[in-house]
Amino acid sequence: MKIEDPDRLELVTAMHRALLAVNHSILGWFQYVNNPDIMSRFDRDELTEISETLNKFAESFIEHDIQVTERRMRGLSEEKQNEETRQPFYV
Repeated sequence: MKIEDPDRLELVTAMHRALLAVNHSILGWFQYVNNPDIMSRFDRDELTEISETLNKFAESFIEHDIQVTERRMRGLSEEKQNEETRQPFYV
């Protein structure tokens, strides 16, 4: 369900739902990968396709994570510098 012009809370709620869906999917994949009986049913081509898809997803997700984290850390650093200039430290 997509909301036109969502507010901040709706965006955070959508992010929460998306992360829960990804988490649920990943837990399912862990069950598959940790079960030799299930994994033995896939042929080499299927395993190659699955592995490549999961690796691309992981790489893209981690790259996005790094970008967002670095932007936010720069923002926090700037906020802290601004705060320190506004509120001098006294001993």
